[in-house]
Amino acid sequence: MASLRITPRGFAVLIVICLIGAARSVLVGGWHRQSVGDNAMFEELAHFAISRQVGDREYFDTVLELVDVETQVVAGTNYRIKFKVGESTCRVTETYTKEACVPQSRETVKDTCTAVIYDVPWLNERSVSSFTCEGSSTST
Repeated sequence: MASLRITPRGFAVLIVICLIGAARSVLVGGWHRQSVGDNAMFEELAHFAISRQVGDREYFDTVLELVDVETQVVAGTNYRIKFKVGESTCRVTETYTKEACVPQSRETVKDTCTAVIYDVPWLNERSVSSFTCEGSSTST
């Protein structure tokens, strides 16, 4: 049986290759950037988060455009979604739906907000962990 001998230089090259591979690998439990258009669920989650924000408003805000999406796998998935919002046509006394609560104006961006939504589909559980806007700050 032949034995495998690695020279010190060969060993160093092997270590460097392993380190490069480790640096490129996915960090378990870390946040990972996603392409905004990759999944229609990202927009659905942004609308879910905005529908929970009523405060002292007369009209719901609505999602105009997704800006950035990151995901984090935990005991479920956290979605950190940044999006532009505008005032919708729906009063907060009505039921919010993406289809009914359209923007009053697509040209008027009211704010840019970031929501973290925790989703566990196999338990049918979804909640807004945090919600902040650059112009104002609202937390849940």
